[in-house]
Amino acid sequence: MRIALIQQHATSDRQQNLERGLAAARSAAEQGARLIVFSELAFEPFYPQQPARPDAVDFAEPIPGSTTTAFTALAKDLGVVIVPNLFERDLDQTFDTSPVIDADGTLLGTTRMVHVPDYEGFHEKGYYTPGNRGLPVYETAVGRVGVAICYDRHFPEAMRSLALGGADVVLVPQAGAVDEWPDGLFEAEMRVAAFQNGYFVALCNRVGKESQLEFAGESFVCDPGGNVIARAAQGEDAVLLCDLDLDEVGRSHARRLFLPDRRTELYAAWMARSAELGDEAEGSGPVLAGPEAKVTLREITQTSLREVIRLSRTLAPGQDRMVAPNAVSIAEAHFSDKAWFRAVYADETPVGFVMLYDNPDESEYYLWRFMIGGDHQGKGFGRRAIEQLVDYVQTRPGAKELLTSYVPIEGGAEPFYRKLGFTPTGDVHDGEVVVRRTL
Repeated sequence: MRIALIQQHATSDRQQNLERGLAAARSAAEQGARLIVFSELAFEPFYPQQPARPDAVDFAEPIPGSTTTAFTALAKDLGVVIVPNLFERDLDQTFDTSPVIDADGTLLGTTRMVHVPDYEGFHEKGYYTPGNRGLPVYETAVGRVGVAICYDRHFPEAMRSLALGGADVVLVPQAGAVDEWPDGLFEAEMRVAAFQNGYFVALCNRVGKESQLEFAGESFVCDPGGNVIARAAQGEDAVLLCDLDLDEVGRSHARRLFLPDRRTELYAAWMARSAELGDEAEGSGPVLAGPEAKVTLREITQTSLREVIRLSRTLAPGQDRMVAPNAVSIAEAHFSDKAWFRAVYADETPVGFVMLYDNPDESEYYLWRFMIGGDHQGKGFGRRAIEQLVDYVQTRPGAKELLTSYVPIEGGAEPFYRKLGFTPTGDVHDGEVVVRRTL
């Protein structure tokens, strides 16, 4: 599989930048590329060189929007996978975002930069909200592709997460300046990540002199053995082509040895120590609730409403098709006198949403909506929330059964409900399997 890294400069003329990018992508496809990746903010100036102004949000664009529309059309026309990067606006928030567009022109999803830096020349906290969609791995026409945007590459947890998600290739849209890092470290960091995780890493960097910084270029590709197998020149526009043998992923040391030999039963305690070692230091972001957190069901207030609504954006691709957005559910609840709904909390952090059809005139109660945010899954919060819901239903007049339903797809909710004692009723409602738990 041939990959192309489009290393190009950007000016203040966004339309011209986009047109050069589209032309470069078409040229790459004509040379056999099937996966095409662009650098960070490839079609606009690197705004964070300077602290954000009040009107910074005006530079951002929605997804779908004009840039993604142009690239989805091109991907479909050329039959290639394209991953651009842009300054995204979503309602009142802005993100550093890479849309992933499949070879048929389908927008598979978006990866938003999770970790946001702020230091001289990279004043990014004033521009970007920390990503809230995790680090998904996309099933594309050319293989399983993950994205780690710029600063995210410095976090071993992020790079390992993409390996555990099954990535064959990790793309790193980058804005790296000349002499930003000690000699050799720029490539060494990604060589180690590729070796430890058993995937290809393709880092695509900006290039050219801008108002405060000069971006280096020197985009490169590493194989799963940690070897640099392609490298672009410093200081000039380039289309870097490289052929990837994806079978090397399965043969890598990481996939044969390192990942199978992990001692996952030890790691939760190790990671919990991070709170003592600096997560609570001045300027640090919020700490995600750990598995030991106390789970409660609480009324949604004006203060917590926005956080609960935003949880829907953290679901992995596919999960968002299994449950309605929390905003929709809360709106529906206000038009039903039988709706009982709560936020799921882990300690003081909202982590999910539950809504019950609460009709005391019937013996059957129905779990109408239930979700745990993507960042909070795998910690037992969902199981404990359902047990608390069951405790509540058992206090209701005449309650004998709790029913719910799920979408019957691979990776769906069936194992979750089965472990909680729900059994199929034999009914299917609107394509969803109905299950019950006797109280």
